[in-house]
Amino acid sequence: MINLHRAKEHIAILNKDLQEEHPNLSLELGLYSEFKKRKNVSIYENMKNPQIVLCLNENTIEKDGSLSVRCISSIASKILKTSKSIEIYSKTHAEHEGKKYNTLLRSVMLLVASEIEYRTTQNSSKSRRRTSSSKTSKTIKTVSKIKTSPTHTISSVVSHSINPISTLLLVKYFNATNSEMEEYLEENNIDKQTLTLEQVKDFQEEDTDSMTFSQELRYMKKNESFGNPLLLTVDLSDRATMKIIKDTFNSTLKKIPLSKSHHSHTPHHK
Repeated sequence: MINLHRAKEHIAILNKDLQEEHPNLSLELGLYSEFKKRKNVSIYENMKNPQIVLCLNENTIEKDGSLSVRCISSIASKILKTSKSIEIYSKTHAEHEGKKYNTLLRSVMLLVASEIEYRTTQNSSKSRRRTSSSKTSKTIKTVSKIKTSPTHTISSVVSHSINPISTLLLVKYFNATNSEMEEYLEENNIDKQTLTLEQVKDFQEEDTDSMTFSQELRYMKKNESFGNPLLLTVDLSDRATMKIIKDTFNSTLKKIPLSKSHHSHTPHHK
């Protein structure tokens, strides 16, 4: 049971900031079931059992005057209940790569993740024995009860970084941590704010940063020894980290290229 009400309220606030700069773009958060049957949705297809999707929609007016809404970049996520964290994977449509959409959506997801609420349910069985008047015939009835846990919230976000560019993005702009990465930074006296791609490559070794999303998938399938993609964690309870994330969101809005179309419209999503 997932409740996105509070997270959606925050999305609405961030949407206003986004549309001041880019009126043809809009953010939309919802359950995976709401998105999987839509056309033109770019969602990471290798995630098992995704639950939540954050979409960046491009809103355009077609020649016939109709409104076209297309999810051009998204984050698919699922809740890891044992660690109270949420796992995220991102995907941007090939024709929109390099426009900072991935950075924007990651910052949005990290800003609202702690407002996602969920409950867990557990079935428990209790047997009742009834004896008939004949004393020889007995009936056993099993009654199932569903126990609902208290409401939980997300305390951290985890992401598996496939290539050095993703690692640099998460570490430098979202203060993501990994124990081995932290040790590498400390040993080499490297500050996260001045971290470079070459330094990340030196740590992560595999050079796939020039690959497109589809090329990465092919590479991973052909090279089974390649990945354990680097596991990075963002602590949502750390105020300094959340400030960095908010700053990243604001600065990314300025870096996204302006649309060539001057005729755009923003739809309202329920």
